[in-house]
Formats: sequence, C-alpha cells, structure tokens
Amino acid sequence: MLNCPRCSGELIAGGAVYSPGRMTFRPSDSKFFTLQTGDVMTKAMMCRECGVIEIIGDVAKLKRLLSGTDAPPGSGPPR
Repeated sequence: MLNCPRCSGELIAGGAVYSPGRMTFRPSDSKFFTLQTGDVMTKAMMCRECGVIEIIGDVAKLKRLLSGTDAPPGSGPPR
C-alpha cells in the first residue's frame, strides 16, 4: 500500500483527472517529427484521508517524444 506524501495516510483511490477531455501533458521540448501525438497520458491517485491528488505521466512516452523516435516500446532491436 502506498502512503500519501502529504499526510502519510494510506493511499490511494486510483483514477484520472478529467476536464472537457482527458488531461494529458505536452512537453515543451518534444520533437514533433513522429507518428504519434505529442500528448503524454496521465493517471491520478487521490488520498482517501486528506484528498491530495497526485498526477503521474507515462515516462516511456515522454522519453520517445524528447528523443524524436516514433517506435513504440519493445519494438527496438533484440538484445
């Protein structure tokens, strides 16, 4: 079980933060010469005790956007 960074209570109710559409993160330094969108999907967790919301982004997609590669994870050469 995860603990809340604010109150140390037991986390977490998982979910997502919505506005008119699903919230995404768009890095300012991304390379847009890729076949994928520049949006990094996010997920959220909320503390059941104090209500703090933590938003987590897809780090693998961020790395692909910043490097300018459009290959999905696991599609590279075998090791």
